[in-house]
Amino acid sequence: MLIPDHTFKIAAFLRSQLAVLLTLVFSLAIAPQAVAQCGPNITLTAGKWSMVGVPCQPGPSNTIGDIFGPSLNATDYAVTWIVWKRIYDAPAQCSVASGPADCYVKLTLTDTVNTGDAFWIFTTVSATLNLSAVGASDTPGPQFQFPATLSTDGSSRYYLFANPYKAAVTGPDLVFPTSIFGFFPFAASAQQAVNFSIISQNVHYWNGNTYFTQDITTNAATFVPKQAAWLEMLRPNPNFIPFSDVRVPDPGAP
Repeated sequence: MLIPDHTFKIAAFLRSQLAVLLTLVFSLAIAPQAVAQCGPNITLTAGKWSMVGVPCQPGPSNTIGDIFGPSLNATDYAVTWIVWKRIYDAPAQCSVASGPADCYVKLTLTDTVNTGDAFWIFTTVSATLNLSAVGASDTPGPQFQFPATLSTDGSSRYYLFANPYKAAVTGPDLVFPTSIFGFFPFAASAQQAVNFSIISQNVHYWNGNTYFTQDITTNAATFVPKQAAWLEMLRPNPNFIPFSDVRVPDPGAP
């Protein structure tokens, strides 16, 4: 039986489309993943200060201009937007007569950005912060650890903390590695850190107008990607607990 001519045309068309599909699949399989979205986007409100964090690994393009410029327009830096960072115990940058102090430093477009860094950003125009810097990648697991210096004078020491991962973590997820008497390693839970006066129970959040608090020992204290909050570090007995870091487990780890 003879096959009608249109049947040949349909078969040829299907073969050509299959070839295109196979080429696309192959190219996607071998192409480098150039951009990481670093978690869900957030909106920066015009005329407001925002506490923001970096929930990914910036890669080689890791300056303020590289990371925030695509969202806020790098050419408008110091005109419509500005970035400040909290500096801790850096005598060359921030000191007083009694010794090193904490302060804010206004950053430039060439200052570098690292995983988990937290900043204050002020913008005069509303903007969507997507942090889609070329070369950025997911923060590697299974955990990420920050040095968070304890209070040294009996008063609270506020540490600007940002989730280093692109999925939310909660207060009970956090671990506070330390050592007992400086010799015995101990990973304190959030509740234990509160009990030992390593950290205050209150996490301080900023809503654009005022602060509010959540209990770090409960899931109400949630750290979403791209937003920062203040951890209130205290002063335990320095002979018993001489230091503490903050460890964040990868929420995407199995």
